[in-house]
Amino acid sequence: MENKKINIGASDIILLVLSAVFLIGIRTFFAPCGPKDDGSWMTCHWAGQAITGIAAVLLVISVIHMFVKDAKVKQGLAIAMIPTALFSVILPGNMIGLCMMNTMRCHSVMHPATIVMSVLMIAAAVLDLIMQRKKG
Repeated sequence: MENKKINIGASDIILLVLSAVFLIGIRTFFAPCGPKDDGSWMTCHWAGQAITGIAAVLLVISVIHMFVKDAKVKQGLAIAMIPTALFSVILPGNMIGLCMMNTMRCHSVMHPATIVMSVLMIAAAVLDLIMQRKKG
């Protein structure tokens, strides 16, 4: 029986770092608008919560991707990241509304940051997919 050691590559690190920055960012520096004065939340809060869930899924997939040995399984995980990241682009402002004023934090910070992080995740996943196809 062949003993394959785990080989963590640059794409593993890139995917992990991007997904971690996405998750930490959406909870901190790209967070949507805060609560209203009465303590209730605007609709963009729920978009931020949903994006947090998506970023957490991307982080879990990235961790699994890092420790999987088989190139075909890594390809499948990279493929799974693409629609997951794409979903985070579609969600805010389309499926879950954002604030009415375009000057609000959800429009000026959260939504653009979500698009950038999602595009970076998709690009990294596509590059990883190409690299894994060469290996497998």
